[in-house]
Amino acid sequence: MNYRGFHLPAAFLVFILVIAGGLLGKHVYERTQVMTPLEARLEEASGVQRVVFQRGPGGKTVVYLELDPAVTLSSAFSQVREIAASSRADLAIYVVDSASQELLHLFERVRIAAEEAIITGQFTLLEERVRDLALAQGVTWELSVDRDYIYVSLADGESVLRRVISRAPHGGDLEVYAGGGAAPWRNG
Repeated sequence: MNYRGFHLPAAFLVFILVIAGGLLGKHVYERTQVMTPLEARLEEASGVQRVVFQRGPGGKTVVYLELDPAVTLSSAFSQVREIAASSRADLAIYVVDSASQELLHLFERVRIAAEEAIITGQFTLLEERVRDLALAQGVTWELSVDRDYIYVSLADGESVLRRVISRAPHGGDLEVYAGGGAAPWRNG
């Protein structure tokens, strides 16, 4: 079948091959020039034990980070932020932890105090509230604040909860999610 001198099946085949070659080339370029170096840099950051990449919805690259419990969340995450910013990749970061249901429920109460501190600016009151909530549950805790995020770590035996809460109104420059999912909050 010809149209104005073009053999349509051959032209269609060439078109498909060019598109497939372009997509394959884009994938190889991203993997070798962006993701592999980014993965190596993230694994070298202090406090990072394991890094796993997945392709997320909308072309985002989802990075799952397992952090060393001995390293503070704020110091490990600040290095991760610097590396992510320098890569210019569209990333969503999940900090993986092993939170129990009790820690998840406690964190929901801590999050309320954190959201209040973001609005009022009373971060010393946040520290008191986190301390009181953690001590009431017999949980060890760690709290850090910088200009962009609030870092919360709660531990009870083998269960560890590590969360990063953005202080920016719309999530800041980097998407950060909690590993371990969410649980409904019980009042009390």
